[in-house]
Amino acid sequence: MFGPQVFLRLFVRINQDLWPWQVLAVVAAIGIPVLLFRQKRFERRLAVGLMAVAWAVSGYGFLVGYFGPINWPAVWFGWAFVAQGVLLAAAMFSGGVREAALPSGRFVALWLIVVCGLPWLAVAESGQWQALALFGIAPGTTAAAGALIVAVITGPWRWLYLPLLVLWSLFSAAMFWVLQAWWLLVAPMATLFLVGAGSWLSPRTAQSPD
Repeated sequence: MFGPQVFLRLFVRINQDLWPWQVLAVVAAIGIPVLLFRQKRFERRLAVGLMAVAWAVSGYGFLVGYFGPINWPAVWFGWAFVAQGVLLAAAMFSGGVREAALPSGRFVALWLIVVCGLPWLAVAESGQWQALALFGIAPGTTAAAGALIVAVITGPWRWLYLPLLVLWSLFSAAMFWVLQAWWLLVAPMATLFLVGAGSWLSPRTAQSPD
């Protein structure tokens, strides 16, 4: 339906069309880990709320608005991203966010690798710095960062949150394989790895030796 250059051009187009609003995406990428490690419950929930907005914006903006016209399954995933954002918002308001402290150093290190490193994969593949795949705009980077949020979601909300991470990773990996966009294959593989990392970083319930 399309070639790799057509797909990579989408990143350039959305960055050109959104400029200078990408600054808000950068602020959100910085603000989420800062808010997660604040002491107040409201601030942690606000971090989850920002992640919910990132899911919805990247889904509707990139997948439905830009990618959907050349690849109809992307529209379905776009609305699934929006639904993922709604799910996170529901978890935020219904007590589905963990109150226990996270191992901040490891979480922040992984988060920075995702939001600072993965956006450059599209640049490496296309050779154009304007193709930067920013968190909150590009679905691959957003999903990879969103995988780490597994660490702060609890109860049934976590199990409802996981399927899209896996399905999107498989879909995008298959697409990049067909397009022979080898650099971009790193993003879905990283997402699956970070699902496990998020579960590992999630605080465990303290148990008595008895």
